[in-house]
Amino acid sequence: MVTAGVVALGVSLAITAGSAAQAEPIRGAGSTLAAPIIAKWAKAYKNARADGGDFFTLDWTVDYEPVGSLAGLMRLNQPELDFAATDVPVPPADLARNGQKQFPIVMGGIAVVTNLEGLPEVGLRLSGPVLADIYLGVIKTWSDPAIQALNPGLALPDLAISVFHRQDGSGSTHVFTKFLSSGSEAWKTRFGADTLIAWPLGTGAEGTQALIRAVAATKGAIAYAEYGQALRAGLPVAAVANGSGNFVRPGPEGVQAAAASVAWGETSDFFASLTDREGKAAYPISTAVFAVVQVSGRSEHRYRRVHDLFRLAFAEPGASDAAALGYVPLPKALVDQVERYWAGQPPLAN
Repeated sequence: MVTAGVVALGVSLAITAGSAAQAEPIRGAGSTLAAPIIAKWAKAYKNARADGGDFFTLDWTVDYEPVGSLAGLMRLNQPELDFAATDVPVPPADLARNGQKQFPIVMGGIAVVTNLEGLPEVGLRLSGPVLADIYLGVIKTWSDPAIQALNPGLALPDLAISVFHRQDGSGSTHVFTKFLSSGSEAWKTRFGADTLIAWPLGTGAEGTQALIRAVAATKGAIAYAEYGQALRAGLPVAAVANGSGNFVRPGPEGVQAAAASVAWGETSDFFASLTDREGKAAYPISTAVFAVVQVSGRSEHRYRRVHDLFRLAFAEPGASDAAALGYVPLPKALVDQVERYWAGQPPLAN
């Protein structure tokens, strides 16, 4: 249900837009991980602002380009872009230097997806060190003893592992390689964590959907992708060992457990990572998607309407839409902190 305050703000924004020389859509770019839910929110935003009628202004529409987190951030200095969506939070010092603000919009898991037949319902079990060795080329077949040791009793095929990865600048790549770095000194030393990686082997794909299609078409394939998109594609997802030694699947419960370990109120500009968090139930390749909004050099109307879009997204049915697509909506306490941040007040302690 849309609150009266949200409606009032929408009316105010519409009046302001009407006095402008030309109405413009809210323009964003970035994370492919977040593209499905932003598309859903964009449709809901237009319908809510039109209030069921046929008339609408471009100010009530959203134009989002899923070009990857890195490309989205790079485009934010272009005058027509209002926000970038990134799976990797921007350090507060960089935000201050560029005149930008940042807040989380949704959370999710980066799933390890495979194309293998005969897997149990709970999925294949994998760990950070084993995944790093697969992407380093140390482990070459699915029947390798290191994989078999994690999956006792499972008949794994003597099949070559076909490694796939993102070739564009991706926040998902940063999250995944940060997890590899935490479990493998060899990976950390040679490659570390970044949105763009000089991969030692494998085949690259542009964007999440292309990556998923490549895995679906290749027997023995492995890759990493946003959980909801992998689920909708029908690809098996692995249970991954966390720091407590528990194997956790990339569903909402594991992501929520990871997010619960973050003291958001103690962060600056919500700068925090959900990857490899402590907690027995935490999924170790969890992430939050952040909206980075250009404030310096923009009118207040420009950045306030971005707030208006996400205020509606955080409420119902926006939160339920996110959950239905496999994401984890922000908890109410975190939404409250974001709204105080928008108002120019520092987030309060948890």
